[in-house]
Amino acid sequence: MIFLFKLISCFVAGGVTICLDPGHGGTSTGAVGEYILEKDVVLEVALQLHNWLNQIPGVSFAALTRDGDYNVSLQARTDYANSWGFDYFISIHENAFDCTVQGTETFCESLDPEDPSYQLALPVQNSILDAYGYTDRGVKDGSCYHVIRESMMPAILGEGSFLDYDVQWNESYLYAFNVNDHVGVQAWAYANGICEFLGLSVPAYGNGVILMDNLSPGFAVDDSLEWSEDVSGAPWMMNCVLAEVESDRTASWTSMIPVNGSFTVSSWWTSGNDRSSSVCYRVFHSEGHTDVNVDQFAGGGGEWVSLGSFSFSGECSVQILGSLSAPGVIVADAVKLVPPLGIEEHGVVALSVLRNPASSFTILLPSSAAAEVYIYNSAGRRVSTLKGSGFVEWAPFDQPQGVYFAVEADQLRSVKLVYIR
Repeated sequence: MIFLFKLISCFVAGGVTICLDPGHGGTSTGAVGEYILEKDVVLEVALQLHNWLNQIPGVSFAALTRDGDYNVSLQARTDYANSWGFDYFISIHENAFDCTVQGTETFCESLDPEDPSYQLALPVQNSILDAYGYTDRGVKDGSCYHVIRESMMPAILGEGSFLDYDVQWNESYLYAFNVNDHVGVQAWAYANGICEFLGLSVPAYGNGVILMDNLSPGFAVDDSLEWSEDVSGAPWMMNCVLAEVESDRTASWTSMIPVNGSFTVSSWWTSGNDRSSSVCYRVFHSEGHTDVNVDQFAGGGGEWVSLGSFSFSGECSVQILGSLSAPGVIVADAVKLVPPLGIEEHGVVALSVLRNPASSFTILLPSSAAAEVYIYNSAGRRVSTLKGSGFVEWAPFDQPQGVYFAVEADQLRSVKLVYIR
């Protein structure tokens, strides 16, 4: 079943809507790598891209043509996108040839510079090139592809890399073991390119924020007939869902955690004079679960309300429960997890990377104490060790074009991207 074939009354005005299309799925494996299949790679990229889009003000609704490993026909993909009238359609793929070719290419409906699909494809292509540093195979005419030809909105199809490449490194290994966040790098690159095209601000890479909406994968309610959607007030993204507390009603958000550790958990709901004054959020974490009661009648509404900080390992789950002792309507909208060093929460990062005119990099350290910084390439190989107090300088004149990672050595934290063009 295609994700989000739910009863959605209408799109709200004032925001962009985007349909993400992870290619293949089910019996259609796509490209075959030694360690992983294309259908699995592109689903992970799409799920992480969906999370990035959820964080972008100006994007009112992002959806997926599939959120699991199952068959979805080409016709069903475009029928879904067309029936809901999305503003843009983005199909995510990986390439393959003869194990010796590597590069990035993006397809669109027309190569006319005035065509909106070309205008979207170009920044996406350039952003993925910046992220991976692979050969630029260009923006190409993809009018022969069904998902581009049959979409009634500007559509592109991205081929991030050649999954079967294994000459200087094994590309499928990078994906399968997510070396230096190989999947996340591509997801963020898509978000960066999309934001450049739309004139929106992209979330900072590496902020670690996980945002789950009622329209996100992993959201579920106990009985869909008892929950209704609502677009009034100030819901996060497109809408929220409501239920009358006449019996035990529950809704839950579940997501994988890319990095285990402590997160601050916050909730967003819309206010209203019919809301319940006692709503329980049950946070499942590494030590068990914690119940936090909030007042949806008088408290919060249209803002992020902290539920506390908790440690998570592998997965996080937050459940909302209505209370019969406090009748009224309960709202399930969005939940956000922010790590302790999250940019959004603290406004700082441990490492900042600055490019100077001499084509070297200045890496600012979190304190004036002496420290080491490791530089890794995209294959996970350390190419340089830097030492300094307050900052270090890296002059990568002996390194090829591509993406590199600056990591504080003592805690192996605060990964920052460094691009060499």
